[in-house]
Amino acid sequence: MPKPQKNLYGFSACKNRVNTNMSKDIIEPEYYKDFRCIGGDCSFTCCKEWKIAVDPDTKKKWKSIKTPEGMKEQGRLPESVSESDMLDAFIVKADDSEVIGLLPNMKCPFLEEDRLCILVKNHGEEVLSKTCHTFPRESHVYSDRVERALVSCCPEVVDRWKDIDSLSFTGFDYKDVSVIKNQKNVYRQVRDLMMYYLADDRVSNRINLLKAFFVLLDIYSKNGIRDPEEYFSESTLVELEETIETLFEEPEESVKERNELFLDITENYVKEGRYAEFLGPMIDEAERLKDCPDYAVFREKNKEYEKLMRNYLISETFSSLLFPEADIPDLVMQFEWIMMEYALMEHAIYLKWRSCPDKTVPYETVRDMMVLISRLTGYGMDDIEEYLVNSFEDAIWDFGYAVFLLG
Repeated sequence: MPKPQKNLYGFSACKNRVNTNMSKDIIEPEYYKDFRCIGGDCSFTCCKEWKIAVDPDTKKKWKSIKTPEGMKEQGRLPESVSESDMLDAFIVKADDSEVIGLLPNMKCPFLEEDRLCILVKNHGEEVLSKTCHTFPRESHVYSDRVERALVSCCPEVVDRWKDIDSLSFTGFDYKDVSVIKNQKNVYRQVRDLMMYYLADDRVSNRINLLKAFFVLLDIYSKNGIRDPEEYFSESTLVELEETIETLFEEPEESVKERNELFLDITENYVKEGRYAEFLGPMIDEAERLKDCPDYAVFREKNKEYEKLMRNYLISETFSSLLFPEADIPDLVMQFEWIMMEYALMEHAIYLKWRSCPDKTVPYETVRDMMVLISRLTGYGMDDIEEYLVNSFEDAIWDFGYAVFLLG
């Protein structure tokens, strides 16, 4: 089947927009301002494997900056570039974008052995493209507010989630029922309602995802929220949770479905030789997977990361479910994509666990798989819809498929 080629994080890294109206409310995670790139200490550099976009302003600036000395001797000068060229010679076309041409080893040519950027060393951060300068920050600008987030493609962000019991935001309390009920913008109301459900630590993340998706499909069928009260009834929600729990009937078949999805979503990356260090052994393990009687053991061990994954789901829903010009079908497709990402993360961790002789799930493995899957699935809305239509015939899933995927 055709696959979407344009990866959002691969080409533009973040959907950043500049806030020119300082009177707008700012909503952001409480840890947002404290975030700092750890540079050479990063366990999963963003200067490798990705197609890094170069914006027009940066390209213009690079036309007057010379190639750093010593790159040829260090084996980091692309064949198409000479030592006398300006920096804009490093820019290549990729689909409809202009990006930094990567070396055969998939590294950015400006990445030095100490895993620091030679451009920053020589010229400061001002010389970087907007993608490099802002990642992993993401912003959405609305008429009344600016929403800022830090995305899961960065291991340092995942480390923050690991150390937080429950995510909180400045200027926004997603656990305040009265605020959600009285929200006038229906699209934000839907997004905030999904966050409210996903934050429920009484039940598992799987139950919360399916509970939220069931409600989202109901909202989709009605084209809006007619009575907010019905979505907060404790007895109704508990009954829904109990019903969902009875629907998980074939966990091994669900594992096989996730395995097929993993092989499908990674196919193009394997062909391009990207993320080979991670994907090679995992693809081998996925292709060997015929049955999985050990899955119940894995899932029990993986429960220790339930809080971490809950924080991921809340953050991902905040940052990606809603965007300017989104409508309710967009919200449904984005939520399906979040469920896919969650399922793929769990499956990637399972594949790593299966290949581990002592059958352990170290935190570092969990973090790397979360970052990897986030980078592999960072599509824009048009490409998400294309993938869903091509893979599932209809971009809007039946509830039964979501149960099967997460079972």
